[in-house]
Amino acid sequence: MSGPKFPNTGTKYSKKPKILFVYESLHPVTVKDGLWAALEELEMTFQVERVNLSKEDILNKSDFILGWGAFGSNPDHACRFFSKPNGLCIAGNVNPPSKTDEYSALFYETKWYKKILGKHPNAIRAFGVNTEIFRKINGIEKDIDYLGVGAYANWKRWEKFGDKKGKRVIVGEIQVDNRVESEGIINDLAVQDVDCLSMVSPEELVLLYNRAKTVYMPSDVFGGGERVVWEALACGCDVEIEDDNQKLKSLLKEEPLDHFHYADKLKEGILKALK
Repeated sequence: MSGPKFPNTGTKYSKKPKILFVYESLHPVTVKDGLWAALEELEMTFQVERVNLSKEDILNKSDFILGWGAFGSNPDHACRFFSKPNGLCIAGNVNPPSKTDEYSALFYETKWYKKILGKHPNAIRAFGVNTEIFRKINGIEKDIDYLGVGAYANWKRWEKFGDKKGKRVIVGEIQVDNRVESEGIINDLAVQDVDCLSMVSPEELVLLYNRAKTVYMPSDVFGGGERVVWEALACGCDVEIEDDNQKLKSLLKEEPLDHFHYADKLKEGILKALK
């Protein structure tokens, strides 16, 4: 299998080590989540450059490449072509781990997933909420009975909103590469009087969270949702999850961690890999 080559500058540094953060997103809005904010914090220790694989290629040198995505994703493949040290922030799904020994560091989001990941000498839980944005705001009327946040995709199981009563709102991404699926979901929800909104800015999203009495995440265990669960809790919402998704239910047993903790754990794993 051929692919791009990524040079490694070594382990002796005359200035801050350079971290190349690689992800893939077609989102029309910048998602200023906990990882985004954690990377901002890491700039105190490292030079951080972000590369969106959907828009650009990896060309620049770096001392460590950090990907965000599932095993089998394009960021995962890109990081494997990079000579170590490298790391992966494992996105919120349960794709089986693949060749974990090819990574210098692995970062996972939930204690539940650690059992699937198995042993690795530098596997660290790194997860948290951007609490500079997502927080409880007093004085906002709770006029949304059920709020859903996430892509209009089959794995989110938005059809379950039809069983809920009251004012129901879903906000999320229309899949650029699968508009037919997204538009079908939206049309079906409209028939059931569920309001469907496109992606909004983080500053608008926090207001929706604060208007919601309950944030409902009906996705299956493969459907992500970790970020939404903790953002909702940080905003003071009740959170409802389906019984067959023990991964997300595990997050309800904890107080949400913040982006500073997220950054500290990423830093810990990266520095260990750079030794």
